[in-house]
Amino acid sequence: MTTVPGPAGPVPRFRNHLRQSFRRDGNPLVRPIDRSRSRALLLTALGIGLALLCSAGAATADFASVRHRDFVTATRLHGVQAVALTPAQRRIEAGTGRTRYEADAAWTSPDGHNTTGTVAVPGNTVAGSAVRVQVDDTGRPVPSPPGTIHTAAEAAGLGLLIFGGLAALLIAGLNIRLMVLDRRADQVWQHSWVLFEPLWSGRTPRDNRAG
Repeated sequence: MTTVPGPAGPVPRFRNHLRQSFRRDGNPLVRPIDRSRSRALLLTALGIGLALLCSAGAATADFASVRHRDFVTATRLHGVQAVALTPAQRRIEAGTGRTRYEADAAWTSPDGHNTTGTVAVPGNTVAGSAVRVQVDDTGRPVPSPPGTIHTAAEAAGLGLLIFGGLAALLIAGLNIRLMVLDRRADQVWQHSWVLFEPLWSGRTPRDNRAG
């Protein structure tokens, strides 16, 4: 039994635009404006792909740079035992609204000097409690570098910001190009209508002007 193949399905839209752009569709009814429109769409798609690659590269570079900086910073940090001089005081961080607790504390810096300052502590800290303080080589308290997840989230945000900006510019350029092509197509159609409408309607150009 011989199987008769069914009709071919519709050409995918991307392939259709690709064929029109390179005059591979073999359709004599496709206008030059249609081919220009297809080229504009393909170039925009290519630009968005390149924008995605650029934004991913920028995010990766930012992540690697920040992690290297944090690694170098971490090698210069020291954990010391401190004594809380006051109970924990609740603080609200400006801008973020997050709650943190601080207390005055005393500790011995890596160079042997006795140092006092305000440090972050647990919320249940009371005066006289032992707290762990992270300091630099000079004994100044410093926060711990952000973790990998936090750094990755910031790098991803940077990549999305770059991609969004580039994609917005490309889409805006595409819309402008399509508007110009549509306006040109309308002008060509109006010109063709003036030339061929009398032939289609059976009227003469004089009758058309009289009407």
